[in-house]
Amino acid sequence: MSCLEVVIILTVVTGAPAAGKSTWVATVAKPGDLRFDSDALTNTLTGKPPAKHSHAAAVKKVSKSAREAGIEEALKLVATRDVWIIHSNLSAELERKYRAYGARFVVIDPGEAVALERCAAGRPGYRKNQVTSWYARRHSWPHDAEIITSFDPVVDGIDEDDIEVSGGRATLHVVTGPPAAGKSTFVREHARAGDVVLDYDLLANALAGEPADNHEHTRQIKAVTKAARLAALEAAMKQDVTVWLIHSTPAASTLARYESMGATIHVVDPGKDVVMKRVKQMRPRVMLPVAAAWYDRQPAVATPKTTTERGLGWDHQKQRARLIAVHIDGTPCWWCGQPMFYDKTRNFDGLPLAADHGEARAHGGLIADKLLHFSCNSSRQAGDRDDQRPALKPSATKPDSENNDAHVDAATVFSWPTSSK
Repeated sequence: MSCLEVVIILTVVTGAPAAGKSTWVATVAKPGDLRFDSDALTNTLTGKPPAKHSHAAAVKKVSKSAREAGIEEALKLVATRDVWIIHSNLSAELERKYRAYGARFVVIDPGEAVALERCAAGRPGYRKNQVTSWYARRHSWPHDAEIITSFDPVVDGIDEDDIEVSGGRATLHVVTGPPAAGKSTFVREHARAGDVVLDYDLLANALAGEPADNHEHTRQIKAVTKAARLAALEAAMKQDVTVWLIHSTPAASTLARYESMGATIHVVDPGKDVVMKRVKQMRPRVMLPVAAAWYDRQPAVATPKTTTERGLGWDHQKQRARLIAVHIDGTPCWWCGQPMFYDKTRNFDGLPLAADHGEARAHGGLIADKLLHFSCNSSRQAGDRDDQRPALKPSATKPDSENNDAHVDAATVFSWPTSSK
């Protein structure tokens, strides 16, 4: 065989639910290789986002038919194209069939405890016995399979942190972008002495005693770092400081929470060509599909304007902090008439207070002059319905519990003085 000859391979990958089969294939397959992944195909057929694992029975039948037909055609191309087939449950019959095409077999095995943990965390539809039964069939694994036990998947590149931190006195900057974009460098160039910087890699390396430029962390270190970062953010938001939080690929819901906290969102993106080159040179191989996925999502993620572009940037955050500093808990909301509290859990909508522009931004307003409930601030929109706000309705005025005859004009109770600028 010539040293220049390319060996074409059929690879069959099996493993328990949540073992990391799809992600492993994404890290080792080349562009142009044929890949058969049941969940990916079903999500494509139904328009669901990637990484969804729960499907209706009727849809599964359609997807299965398409997958089986595609595999049959792909097997005819094994001599000219690499083919990757993912099977959670590989029958003896299918194993014999694939062996006839010279297949190699790979088992992704993170361990039963880890697979159960991942299913519990990210796949509520999977029952425990689906994992335990897979491991009970260990004797039926392909006898000559390559068993990979140390692979730690990065799930679709999206960090689904459940951020439950309230807005507060701090000024928050969230820095996002693909791997190797230069987010840490951006923060170093813009943060000032005394600012709080929450950089996941730096925090993980400090906890693990690794070099500052390390980007590979064990599952245990990741879990500890995630908890520490969240706790640090929660504590920092209660202080009168500027916080820089690096969060590469937050989920849309997480990004919305940051914006509800008055954060300025900075997107660091030197371009896909630059990023992919840097990832290949400076990051673990598993980060290549993460970086590619970041760019694939950009039409959906990058279309909305940043908070700075919408007039809700740094200056707005500082003004909100001034309003928060003089806020008196229980003060009625100008829009709805219900009490407002610094602690978001006490507000009727469960959200932090928002700084509102008396003269709406749509009409040229530049400086926020009052606090409203977050939901009320959204309801007010451009201020065109201010004369219809709920606080002006008779039901918004409640009689004093000790004096049923007491009556106070709602417009007087709920007007808000313009703060000093």
